[in-house]
Parts: sequence; C-alpha cells; structure tokens
Amino acid sequence: MLASARRLELSPSDTVVVAVSGGPDSTCLLDALVDIRERPGAGFGLHAAHLIHDFRGQEKYDDADFVQDICERSGLDLTVEEVDVAAYQRQQGVSSFEQAARDLRYEFLARVAKTTGAKYVAVAHTADDLAETVLLHIARGTGMHGLRGMDEVGAWPYPASGGGPEVWRPLLGVWRADTVEYCRQRGPGYRDDTTNYMEDFARNRVRMNLMPALAQQLNPRIVDAFGRLARTARDQLDFLEACVDEQWPAVAGGVPTQHGVVRLRRDKLAELHHALRALILRRAWVAATGDGKRLTEAHVQRIMAIAGGKASGKTVALPGGYVVRAAANWLEILRPGLADDCPFPDPFGEFRITLPWGPIAVGVTKRGGWEVTARSVRLPAGASLDTGDGMQAYLAPHALSEGANVRTWEAGDRIQPLGMSGRRKLQDLFTDSGVPRDWRGRMPLVVTPSGIAWAVGLRIADWAAVETSPDGEADAVLMQFSCEPREAKNEDD
Repeated sequence: MLASARRLELSPSDTVVVAVSGGPDSTCLLDALVDIRERPGAGFGLHAAHLIHDFRGQEKYDDADFVQDICERSGLDLTVEEVDVAAYQRQQGVSSFEQAARDLRYEFLARVAKTTGAKYVAVAHTADDLAETVLLHIARGTGMHGLRGMDEVGAWPYPASGGGPEVWRPLLGVWRADTVEYCRQRGPGYRDDTTNYMEDFARNRVRMNLMPALAQQLNPRIVDAFGRLARTARDQLDFLEACVDEQWPAVAGGVPTQHGVVRLRRDKLAELHHALRALILRRAWVAATGDGKRLTEAHVQRIMAIAGGKASGKTVALPGGYVVRAAANWLEILRPGLADDCPFPDPFGEFRITLPWGPIAVGVTKRGGWEVTARSVRLPAGASLDTGDGMQAYLAPHALSEGANVRTWEAGDRIQPLGMSGRRKLQDLFTDSGVPRDWRGRMPLVVTPSGIAWAVGLRIADWAAVETSPDGEADAVLMQFSCEPREAKNEDD
C-alpha cells in the first residue's frame, strides 16, 4: 500500500478523501493511510467520509459513532451524511437497491471531494472485490470493459452524477482476510455489517456461495486468477482504446453534433473490425450521456445489427430513454424526448450560389444557416469522383453554366439519379434512402434551369456528373455544404 501511495506522488498540499463504512476493509484503509502520511516524505491531507444509507436501524448509527471515534483518535476531520435510499429508488426509478445505494455513495463522496478540494477519493476495494466484480460481469455476459473490473487509479465511475476526482484503490492487491487480520492485530477493531450476509443481494451470493465453491472445487487461488484475468483485459483494452482514438475522428468527425446527440458515419463504421466498432459505440454512448454505465453487451450487439444493415429508420431503445436510430448515412444516438433532431438549419428561402467563374477562384455563399463553397478543380486522369462525404460533390461545369440556386424540397420534385436514364420523384428517393420525414423540408437542393443537379447528402443528377477518362484530365466544380449544429428542441418546449 505504501508503494501505491508513492506512485501517486502525493504532496503535503494534496488532500485524499477516504470513504469509511466502519467495516474491516475501510477501517484497515483509513488506519494504514494515517500511518503512511506520518512517514518522512509521505505527508498528505486526509479527510474521512461516512454515509448513513441503509435500513439497519440503530446498527447504522452505531457504525457512524464507531467511525467518528476512530477519526477523533487520529485527529481527522470527518463528514457524515444520511440519505434515504428507498426514496431515491422511487424518485429515480432504480430497481436495484444496491445500485441506488452505490449512486448515492458516489454522489456523496463527490460532494465531499469538491468541498475539501481533494485530489483523490480512496475506497477500500480489495482483491476479493475485484474477483467478485469480474465474476458478476461474466455472469451478465460482459465484454472487455466488464472483464477489466477495477483499476488501482481510475476515472470517477459516475460522471453523470456530477463527476469527481480520480478514485484510488490502494487495497486492490490485498485479500479481505488480510484486512480483518490487520484490524485485529493493530487494534482499531471494525464493525460487522449484517447486510453483508443477506442473500437478497447478488454480490453477497457471489461472496458467500460462488467464490467459496470455485475455490474448493476448481482453484484455491481463484481470487488471484480473476485478478490476472482483469489485468490481461485491462492491457488489451488499453491497446484497443488507442486504436479507437485513431479512428474516432473519421467515424464521428465532420458530422453535426450537439449535447445529447451523437452521429457516426455508417460507412466508416462498417470499415472497422468488429471489436473496434463495439468500442466506438461505447465511446459514442459516453459522449451522448456523460456516463459509461448501463450500456450492456446486448445493447451493443443490437446497435451493430442495425448499423450494419442496409435499411434505415430502424431504432434500438437504450437505458434512460435514449434511442439509437439508423439514418441513411449516419447512426444516431438521440437523447430522451428529442422531437426535432434534424442537424440541418430551419427551412430557408431560395438563394443563389456564387460560382467560381471569371476572376472568382472560390465562391462562398452564406445564407439560411448554410455555407456553400464552390471551387474550380482540375482532376487528374482516372481520378475518383467519390468524395467520401455526402455533403461534398463534384459537378460538371457545364451543368452550372447558367447559374444555380439552393432551395428545399417541393411537392412533385424529380431528379435523374446518377446512372439512370429516367427521372424519379424526390419523395421516393427520400423514402428509399431512409430520410426521416421531418428532415426532408430542410435538406438543400442545388437547382439549375435544367433541373435538380444535386440532392445534397443523397445523389447528384446523371446529367450533372463529371465525365473523366483514364487517359485525360477533367474540369470540375467541387461544391461543399456545411452548417452550424442547430439547437434541438424538447417536446416540452
């Protein structure tokens, strides 16, 4: 544990909040930290925190008195609060008492850390806790994140509740039996929480039944085995997350985003290995919600199923009322109650595009919330006409020779899609491409006297396409549309 403290390089100006329940693990943690901070060159501030948050009647107040007595003997400041977990469950709709209690504990610790200016919050998770956590995650069908379990030093586990400093787990390499023996030998004593023996709670069943059975029938050092599994998963996940860092800009970059809404490019997502796609989706979930909790492996698999299909408009319901929807080009995570999630500006009047003719090398038009850039380019022989961006296209100069306007869809509009000899109703093209109905009145169209040259984000007209040959260069106009993300509106607005 001293080595763990030294790895943090704590200084006398740093404060550590210690979560103390009064049980053997947290009592051992507090006593050991008091001892460490008094050693030469290892000084740092300590502040204890105790939350009264269960249903044991007088027993829970006796725990608080025990913690207060230890802190007084050690000269430590202590913050004590009491909360009603059952009331929180009803108000927040949390079905699990364990989860509700955990939410409230971390909210409490975050408040204490903020008040004290703490750099770390120390919690008394042991090697047994790590093993039990990994086993619980395996039983629920976890992925790599669940196998990782807990780290010695990690980010605040509940960012959606306001966040906090880093969490420090100095006892993660210590067995629970060692903390009990420590308390007996050192003399601080400890409290025995009777709820730890109630088999109503899943973790208690794992602790009391499954882990002893595995140790007896499979491996006496099963706790160490799960610890090795967690470390292996952590190392492999760190490598994969670095790969995600590299791919994220291509998958999520350039797409209009806003708070509670994340859009991923389906084509770029499809190019990735299955493992990276899953991690990209988890990162998108955190970006949309601020919290990595509650998204299960089953959710991820259902999302990947609609992302990889050809159809659009399909959705997956996620925890907290969030929804994932497969649109024509994007996979979208939408926050609860989002009625109008179109990223494009509100409907606008028709306006003319400045084109790159004569002395104008680059034409820029800003109207109706859009910025339209048009530049003349010379394409080399055999150049690809696929820009890889639905908001950018090459158009033939002759198609724009009489000028071009931008407007939105009108009933009866038709276009001759690239590669087709006949014209199609734009409404049918919207339907086939999975464009939501409430988006259609905002999607820009590039219109010339000859007709619709480009339905932006969908298709260009066959007659407006650039013709290239393997042995010759070609002139083109590269046109790009961009817009500021529009504010989403809630149904209550």
